[in-house]
Amino acid sequence: MTAPGMDAGDDAAVNRSTLAETIAAGRLRLETALAAFDDAAMLDVVDEPWTRKDVLAHLEAWERRVVGHLATLRSGDRPDGSVQTDVLNERFYRENRDRSLDDVRAGEREAYDALLAAIDGASDEELFDTHHFPWTDGDPLADWFRGNSDEHYDEHLEQLTRPAR
Repeated sequence: MTAPGMDAGDDAAVNRSTLAETIAAGRLRLETALAAFDDAAMLDVVDEPWTRKDVLAHLEAWERRVVGHLATLRSGDRPDGSVQTDVLNERFYRENRDRSLDDVRAGEREAYDALLAAIDGASDEELFDTHHFPWTDGDPLADWFRGNSDEHYDEHLEQLTRPAR
């Protein structure tokens, strides 16, 4: 997911506390779903040609991307939004498909921790002021973090939990 899926004001993450709680609840849903699969099942194809491992690597890539966006915005630059989501998804798949399951698990956990650290290190103005970063087109940056964490996890839960194909 590249942008929030809701209108400003519809988002439950209106302050730092609710943002943290909402992301943590989404994370719990993801971890609960993943706990049902052993290592072999993580390598099952669930969406040709993607395996569950590939979906987890996909989540990692988007978590890292939003953290990078914050760094880019803070430097006064604008993140590159010229590449279509499907093109990015294909690129992320190609870059990650040969990684080991252990590496993907560790990398995704590191990316999630980096996302939480970025939120912790962000000011309230950076997270919630809809005009702080003009690049977000009036959406609070908190929505971007949600779009690449709990909302993104929920988007892929069905895919992760479907039977192998």
